[in-house]
Amino acid sequence: MNYGLESGITRFKNRRDRLVKVVTAYKEWLEHYADPEPEQLLRLFDLAENLKRDRLMVAFVAEFSRGKTELINALFFSDFKQRLLPSDAGRTTMCPTEIYYDADTEPYIRLLPIETRFRDDSITALKRHPVEWSTIKLEVSDPSAMVTAMRKLAETKVVFKVEARALGLWDDNDPNLGYMVKDPDRVEIPAWRYAMINYPHPLLESGLAILDTPGLNAMGVEPELTISSIPNAHALLFLLATDTGVTQSDFEIWNKWVSRHAGQHYAVLNKIDMLWDDLKTPEEIGRTIQRQIESTAIQLNISPSSVMAISAQKALVGKIRGDADLLKRSGIQGLEVMLAREIIPSREKIMRESMVREVGPLLTETRETAHNRIQAARQNLLDLQALSGKNQQIVGQMREKMLYDKQLYDETTRNFTVTRKVVAQQGWELLARLDDDRMDKIIEESMMAINDSWTTAGLIKGMHLLIRRMGAEFDFAHQQCGGIKQLLNSAYQRFHEVHGLELNDPPMLDLSRYRARLDELMVSTQEFCSDPLNIMLEKRFMVKKFYIALVTQARILFQQVRIETETWLRLTLDPIVERITEHKSQLEHRLENLNKVHANLGSIQERSGVVSREIVAIRAQVEKMEAIAKEFSLLTGVAFRPLETPPGQPAPLK
Repeated sequence: MNYGLESGITRFKNRRDRLVKVVTAYKEWLEHYADPEPEQLLRLFDLAENLKRDRLMVAFVAEFSRGKTELINALFFSDFKQRLLPSDAGRTTMCPTEIYYDADTEPYIRLLPIETRFRDDSITALKRHPVEWSTIKLEVSDPSAMVTAMRKLAETKVVFKVEARALGLWDDNDPNLGYMVKDPDRVEIPAWRYAMINYPHPLLESGLAILDTPGLNAMGVEPELTISSIPNAHALLFLLATDTGVTQSDFEIWNKWVSRHAGQHYAVLNKIDMLWDDLKTPEEIGRTIQRQIESTAIQLNISPSSVMAISAQKALVGKIRGDADLLKRSGIQGLEVMLAREIIPSREKIMRESMVREVGPLLTETRETAHNRIQAARQNLLDLQALSGKNQQIVGQMREKMLYDKQLYDETTRNFTVTRKVVAQQGWELLARLDDDRMDKIIEESMMAINDSWTTAGLIKGMHLLIRRMGAEFDFAHQQCGGIKQLLNSAYQRFHEVHGLELNDPPMLDLSRYRARLDELMVSTQEFCSDPLNIMLEKRFMVKKFYIALVTQARILFQQVRIETETWLRLTLDPIVERITEHKSQLEHRLENLNKVHANLGSIQERSGVVSREIVAIRAQVEKMEAIAKEFSLLTGVAFRPLETPPGQPAPLK
């Protein structure tokens, strides 16, 4: 059955695939008809590959026993005709679980042993080392084997308290951990720290990814979830139980880790079937559910339209049995429609904006260069036609004038070469300030500020230094780029005034979103350090784990700024280099025609024929470029500047 979510994900995949196609077509056009820098082709290839792997991450967040895993089963795995993920009472997923599809490998479950918490490695770092994980091949054609394999997610182990304490999973003074106690000396802990499932489901193949998070305590012991995984998710579904409403632990999770992600979080009241009462009319039951929705919205300070009421269990049963009435009563279809109408379009917007920022300026410049090329060829033809009937002396005078223009242009180009060297030097200096070695030094200074004092006070001191130093590097990047922009503006102005090249205003490097993310990391640090439980207990182990998670995100942020800066340098410098090179090529071509005609006045007709054939070939190039630009415009909303279009229909995009 095809619901709103499935069709929405399919549309997302189709748009993504079309963007991959247009970026690939642009790269191939450059390879055939231009002389691009190898770095530019590599960047376009990387963009296309990254688009292919682009995923829409939906995180499910809740306290234990709210039905997260059952909802995942109902939304995504009902075609399996039984529960794929363990969601029985007492046998549910015990660790954060990431579900996605990777076509490059066979289906699997990868489980990260809980013992890796003894080390300082982040989950992000460990994902790059499959040898650290326990891997189970999934037999997708064998339902029994699949269910057996998935039960691994619910595994626990009983260990002595001293071991649990060393893992950061037990504290004698924490009253919230009583449920873990098995006997006076031992406690029950999860067997696995993290799980990754590669499963060939149609929705996952289309680009959807799922993050099933554990409850309050497990969220607290894996700071990477709250610092990285949850903030980076494209949508958050926060599950509550309809019969209990918003409990204290629910409210704590909402305030700490969900509410800050405005515009991307939704509350889901699960288990509405507990309100189904044979002694009440459907209207009365509906009014009761609506009151719960409104009450939840008030408590969480969100719009009632952001609160959905469902029964995940009844939805799963309805889908498995093909019971349309039960499915409708479960409310699951409303949730699917909401995901399709609100969350998927927001992800598409991010994808479009990325393409506009990365590819838009390059495509604009290449398109205009292609049009200028055909105009230059037409001018060549007019020049040759104007020479018909002229004597050799007049042709020689025209040749001398063209030679002077070229020499003047060459002189301007030589001056620009000096500017380009200065820009390149400043660019290298800038990127050197943003490399991994620099980040390592900043982290080392932050660690020295903590001075092995793994307390909340030490954490704040170290993070203040880390973020201040990173901010200083971002400020330096902004200032350096401002100087580079001024140099290039002056070069554009000279070519415009002396040679008539079109004036262009390079964009300024914008790092505001990265500065905002730095601020978010500092806010997370302050919230962690102001938590009464952390202040009272001074959990050295957790403070260090929290710091490692922060540093991991800071490093990723630093790398993103470097990539953004490299992109800016390329997008700022490449267009003017392309224009200068193209204009020089046009001058040389016109001078070549004059030289040949001057040497042999009878060759005008022959040269005109050559140029006419060139115009036909260039027109075909322009038509292909217009087809690429048109498709890019349809997918991203970019409105390209109208240019003179040669006769003929644009060629279809191959």
